[in-house]
Amino acid sequence: MMSAEDDVELPPNAFSRTEKLSSSLPSQSVVKFFVTKAARSYLMPWVVHRESNVTGSGFVIEGRLLMTNAHVIEDAMVVEVKKHDLPKKFRARVVCIGHDVDLALVEVDDERFWCHPNPLLPVSFSDRHAFAELYSEVRAVGFPTGGSTICVSKGVVSRVDAQIYVHSRSKGVAQDTLNSPGRLPIIQIDAAINPGNSGGPTFDITNNVIGVASSGLPKAQNVGYIIPTKIAMVFLNEYFSSGTWSGICETGLETMPLENDAMREYLHMGQRTGVRVVSVAPLGAAQGKLQPGDILVEVDGLHVSNEHTVPVELGEQKVDLDYGVLISQKQKGELTKVKVLRDGKELEQEITFAPIPPLARRFDRYDSAPRYLLVGGLVFSVMSLPLFNEFCELRREDRRLNVTTTTYFAAVKKWKDRPEQEVIILLRTLKHPVNLGYNFCCTRILSRFNGKAMESLAQLAEEVSKALDTPEDFLRFGFEDDPEEFDSMVLKADGIRKADLELCKNHRISQPSVLEDH
Repeated sequence: MMSAEDDVELPPNAFSRTEKLSSSLPSQSVVKFFVTKAARSYLMPWVVHRESNVTGSGFVIEGRLLMTNAHVIEDAMVVEVKKHDLPKKFRARVVCIGHDVDLALVEVDDERFWCHPNPLLPVSFSDRHAFAELYSEVRAVGFPTGGSTICVSKGVVSRVDAQIYVHSRSKGVAQDTLNSPGRLPIIQIDAAINPGNSGGPTFDITNNVIGVASSGLPKAQNVGYIIPTKIAMVFLNEYFSSGTWSGICETGLETMPLENDAMREYLHMGQRTGVRVVSVAPLGAAQGKLQPGDILVEVDGLHVSNEHTVPVELGEQKVDLDYGVLISQKQKGELTKVKVLRDGKELEQEITFAPIPPLARRFDRYDSAPRYLLVGGLVFSVMSLPLFNEFCELRREDRRLNVTTTTYFAAVKKWKDRPEQEVIILLRTLKHPVNLGYNFCCTRILSRFNGKAMESLAQLAEEVSKALDTPEDFLRFGFEDDPEEFDSMVLKADGIRKADLELCKNHRISQPSVLEDH
């Protein structure tokens, strides 16, 4: 934070811009969301949690669509919207959601919503190829808590930064893991962003949308964050071209800073700056073009600093942002030029970056679903961020739950090697005479079944089914923490299916397994 003694140079005509501020806002384009939601359980995959009600904001865009935040309509059972000049609520449906960019698109089929009493007009977006200038004036419009009518708060652009968005962080995406898709640009404003504002538009002085209200900072004053128009357009363009959202482009690179003088001298970098590649995602676009030990020195002609940053122009000023921002904000199919230092020689590569499937799936109803396999009371599932996030929320309420950090790190600290690869875990046990004597105290990673390596929950289900249909006497389960070729859980095959049917009846479970995303 700057002190009062800091000499801050404002951009030319900063105050004249304020004087020219338009008095009329396109508030007719802003709507209020009423959402009834219920999250699905991953710790008990056959259960749905209790319902809750939330409100949020949104706005009209081209194509008779409403844009809002992903976190407003996630887990939605019922979605309704209301215009500010009409008390009636209209049913709506979600057509696309992007949790990593915290954006969603919603449709309303009722013609009265669009035409009565006044037609709804789409907003205009600001220059989609640039960010808002620092110190420029903005107005956030929405329906925050504290009242039922539309609300306008005014402020200025305080900062442009690069972050994992709050919504993704709340879902367990952490920057220091290989499971993170990367940072995205975000705009900080000092206009109030309160609960209920989420998803509403933020306008510049010409009444063009410069961003989508996303989050505030509860422990700080006058700190609100909006998602830049540039990211909203990447999301929109992919939806209009494909009808879906596949995720942001990811570097697939694990890199380390080179701030140490001795390390740079050892690497013969001379006056160059850059970061060192530690690993490359096997399923990423950079595989085969970059390799561990390469020193990344340029991205799209911009020099990479020893601290992972590149200079990004904001009007007449520059800010240093994480180099990954240059990739995460790109449309699919767009080329990126990179320059690396390898064995003392500069090497240029052109890479078309794309989303990378993570080993631990990230978002429920987007790339993840509660899946399980019941075998003799042993409940197997797959390690995912929704599962770990639910555990973190409930562990104080239920001390019997224990998802270990070992299972968590096994899924988020590794790249996915093959498309079908998953981290299979023993999630819990349901007591039955067939499994007596096995004490469950925490999750364990399954590595073998009947001596065969397991890579996915579907493969495990197939192998169990085969074993039960053949003269196999025993079902043998080997875990990652077992000694090699040591199976610490063995069940007698005879009677397993009968036991599972009894358990399903006793626990009100509809079926012994759910293996597909749904």
